[in-house]
Amino acid sequence: MTLTAIVVTFAVGLIAGLLSGLVGIGGGVLMVPFLYFFYDRPEWFGVAVPMDLRVVVAHATSLFVIVPTSVRGVVAFHGARLVEWRAVWPIGLASVFAAVIAARLALFFPPEILKFLFGTFLVVSGLRLAKRRPATEPGAEAAPLRLSWKVTVPIGITVGAFSALLGVGGGVVTIPLLMYVVRLDVRKIAATSIAIIAITATAGTLTYMAMGLGHPGLPVGSIGYVHAVVGVAMFVGAVLSVRSGAMLNQRLKPRMLNLVFAVLFVVIGIRLVVASAWILGQRPGPAPLVSYTEAWVQR
Repeated sequence: MTLTAIVVTFAVGLIAGLLSGLVGIGGGVLMVPFLYFFYDRPEWFGVAVPMDLRVVVAHATSLFVIVPTSVRGVVAFHGARLVEWRAVWPIGLASVFAAVIAARLALFFPPEILKFLFGTFLVVSGLRLAKRRPATEPGAEAAPLRLSWKVTVPIGITVGAFSALLGVGGGVVTIPLLMYVVRLDVRKIAATSIAIIAITATAGTLTYMAMGLGHPGLPVGSIGYVHAVVGVAMFVGAVLSVRSGAMLNQRLKPRMLNLVFAVLFVVIGIRLVVASAWILGQRPGPAPLVSYTEAWVQR
């Protein structure tokens, strides 16, 4: 790996950490597209990964970086008593089981349709959120929290599945669900989301590591499908900046936080919709789901 690669990955980690602390996502929405770009250009960065392994290595390495980044964010938020642990544990533990299963499916199941549908969901959520009056502002009533297992377990399964399939911490899924389903105060959303991410990303990372052990063609410095050399350079930057993002989060007014979330949802949603629609448009027809199921069972 070249010096340029180390500098660039460290810089991306800094940005991902700041974003993670600010809005409570793991940073995967930034790191995964970057890692696609990174592994597609071995002549620039000196890292060669077989074509058929680039996506899974990018997803696994992104989750690996998210683990220490989210833990650092939890420490920063916990000191301010903003983590709603009553939501974290049931959602986080349920996400573990889904993440383990989804990480296996990620090797065979193309996520383009899932990305397209979820991108649409994010755009709609962002537009609605831009008009929403936070519960902490005058004239807005706070709705009671919904923390029963009938609510939290399905959320955890959804978060774990999206996290492992897409290589993100799950924050882009967790945040709108905490807002609209659990009805969590906007001040606690980023803190609670990042605590859930710490659990989910750990489960996904360990699964990718175990599944990829001994796989031929992986780059030097890999642990299973996790490219640890790139991951370490990236998470050093992320860990250094995540606390600054958390501090900035605590200084913003609730209405401003709502707008930050809204812009984030719309931008990510449009990117997912456009990218997945383009990929689907290049295919003559969708591959049968049964073929992916058979490949997973045979593995």
